[in-house]
Amino acid sequence: MARTKNTPNDPDRRARILAATVGLLQDEGLSAISARAVATRAGVPVGSVSYHFDSVRALLLEAARSIIELREASLTSWGQTVTAPTIHERLAELVHTQITTGRAITVVAYELYLLGLRDGDFRALGNEATNVLYRQLACHVPEADAHHLATLADGLQLHSLFRTPAPGPEELAAALRPPASPG
Repeated sequence: MARTKNTPNDPDRRARILAATVGLLQDEGLSAISARAVATRAGVPVGSVSYHFDSVRALLLEAARSIIELREASLTSWGQTVTAPTIHERLAELVHTQITTGRAITVVAYELYLLGLRDGDFRALGNEATNVLYRQLACHVPEADAHHLATLADGLQLHSLFRTPAPGPEELAAALRPPASPG
C-alpha cells in the first residue's frame, strides 16, 4: 500500500535520534557527539540527523531540554513526598540517588549545564534546570530557604560526583541542614 503524500515514513525517527544522543552522552560524553555517531547509534542515515536538527548544537540543546523534562517529572513526583520537616533528609536521598543509580544522566546534565558558561542558550537551560528543584522546594519552605537549599544541593551533588565512594544519605543530609545555632 502506498503511503499518503506528505506523511513521514518513520514518525519516531526524531525521537530515536534524540534518545541515541542522550545514550551516547551517557556512555561516552560530549566529545563523542557527532551527526555520524548519533546516526549510527540511532540506526538512521546521517542525513536524517541534519534533517531533524540543523546542527550538533541544536541536537545538544534538544537533548538538554529532554533531560530537563525528565528531571521536572521526577522532581514533581518527589515533591509530593516531601514535607517541611523531612525536607533535608528527602533532599539528601534525592542527591544520593542522582549520584549513584542516576549517575549517568546526572553527569550528562552537568556536561550540558556547563556549556552555559560560554553559550547563552545553554545558560538559559541551565537556569531552568536549577529552577525546577527550587520550585519544588518552594512548595515546602520559604522562598529564601528554597533558593539556599537548591543552590546547596546543586553544589553538593556536583562535588559528590567526584568522590569515591559517594557520600551516603546521612552525610548529605548533615551537609544540607542548617548549622546548629551556638548555644
